[in-house]
Amino acid sequence: MTRPVRCRRLLPAAAALLVLAACSADRGTSPAPASAPPPAGEDATGAATGTGGAPVPSTAAAPDTGADDADEADEADDADGDAEAGAADAGEDTEAEPVATDPPRPAATDVVLTLAGWDPASGAVLASGYVSPVVEDGGTCTLELRRDDEAVTATGEGLADATTTVCGDLRVPGSDLAAGEWSAVLRYESDTGVGESAALTVEVPA
Repeated sequence: MTRPVRCRRLLPAAAALLVLAACSADRGTSPAPASAPPPAGEDATGAATGTGGAPVPSTAAAPDTGADDADEADEADDADGDAEAGAADAGEDTEAEPVATDPPRPAATDVVLTLAGWDPASGAVLASGYVSPVVEDGGTCTLELRRDDEAVTATGEGLADATTTVCGDLRVPGSDLAAGEWSAVLRYESDTGVGESAALTVEVPA
């Protein structure tokens, strides 16, 4: 067992330090280290100090975000305004325009004048032909004889055949025609088609 060392205050300084160390070791504790003084230019909290330990005011200015926030708000308002204007323009562009309600025009058809000539027995010009690819009843067949500014016509009803519409027995009396050459044309018209044939020359005797 270690004998406790008695500490005396009147020992010289060097012996006193040794005795203190021995006393501390005997008691199982170490002397607390003395806190080091803060470095020059800083206080205990790490803040910068000036002459005499007075704190030095910071020179860094806080960022001013008020102007930036106002600019961002203005840009957001401009973007919203542009979006609304674009939507309004799109609505105006997509407005439906009035649609014409005219009935559809008939499709063009092939009209063939197969016969046109003077018939001495009846004293008239006879003509016949057909319309393709239309197959129907009720269309109008018109034979027109023209010479200079004079025109004479005869009409008849088209009749459905196996694959065409027939225009037959079209007759223009000779009493309506002067002697000479006439240009004969066959026309067809119905709800489903219209057309006109090539011209044939017809000689009317005197």
